[in-house]
Amino acid sequence: MSRQIQIRRGTAEEHENFTGAIGEVTMDTTNNTLRVHDGETVGGTILAKKSELDSADYIVDSWMNSDGTKWYRKYKSGWIEQAGYGSKDETITLPVKMRDNKYGITLTLNLAISGNISYSINADQKTQTSFRIRTESSVAQSEAYWYVAGFSY
Repeated sequence: MSRQIQIRRGTAEEHENFTGAIGEVTMDTTNNTLRVHDGETVGGTILAKKSELDSADYIVDSWMNSDGTKWYRKYKSGWIEQAGYGSKDETITLPVKMRDNKYGITLTLNLAISGNISYSINADQKTQTSFRIRTESSVAQSEAYWYVAGFSY
């Protein structure tokens, strides 16, 4: 014979004034969802419905090289964020190929020196797989942090 299990239930408003026991699961009858309780958080944690996850963008892949100088995060939609470090006048090879060369680049020059200096920093020779960091600086050695965002394949 099958058994019926019934869990505690209440409206969204009732949940906002309720702290469930550790590990307790309750049903929100207003939003037709479940809430998981930890014995401390008023209202508990609302669990997502499958329909909410289908339309959400989320990370599907990520990577960082062993010395932490390059990384990427790839999202379900194809959006990708990539970043790393490079030297002045260096061609950067992207960890992941971009869909086209219309991605955005943010460059930050890291100068470990104080005093009066002059510099400019730019990216050029942009392709789907690489770009060049071009700096004009009064500092002989300079490093740039780069961040690329756009769509990948």
